[in-house]
Amino acid sequence: MSSAPVVGRTGVVKPERRESLREEQKRLTRGRLLDAAVSVFAEKSVINATMDDIAKAAGVARVTVYAHFPGKGDVVRALSERVYEVLERNYTGLAALPRWNRPAVRDWLDGVAVLWREIAPILRVVRVAGFADSAAGRSSVEARIHYVEEHERFASLLTADVGRWHGEPPQQAHQRALLALVHVESTLTAWIAAELPLGPAGPLDLLADSLCHLLGPAVRD
Repeated sequence: MSSAPVVGRTGVVKPERRESLREEQKRLTRGRLLDAAVSVFAEKSVINATMDDIAKAAGVARVTVYAHFPGKGDVVRALSERVYEVLERNYTGLAALPRWNRPAVRDWLDGVAVLWREIAPILRVVRVAGFADSAAGRSSVEARIHYVEEHERFASLLTADVGRWHGEPPQQAHQRALLALVHVESTLTAWIAAELPLGPAGPLDLLADSLCHLLGPAVRD
């Protein structure tokens, strides 16, 4: 199947490939299994849950689960990648803003908070329950390396526009970006995923202020 043509890197017009019905069904089934896994892991924990539990919650045969995920570790890794996908959407959105100022950062945080609420159940399973244990199939060292690599990449998204940083040394700009994104994640995880009570108004106004401070050289009134 194909849709409107697109221009490739070589200038040659190529048809844009569209997802086949089989691929779409496979993707939807995978998503259904992951959604079911979140509920099962939240109820029974990663250690105690079984692949049969996931199959039952998703309303599919056991063989279907194994066709997508050879083991629980693969399920947990897929859930953690869902989180990283949301993070990438968040920081791509921030990087795409034509101007960083306090109102723009505050508006961006509204969207981030919406996405964070959507992934809160996954965060509770993957982060709070711990995705770096033996059930995840990834050692704590491997998980930490993956975390660092992804966040280095996200920070690079925020510093790619050198002109935005108005002469700030690249290494310093990168450190500021890293601190900013870790601050966002830790605050929202505590506030939303861990349900830390922070008052009726929430922390977004204060978080916007602290982000503008961290991103200082790139922020313009």
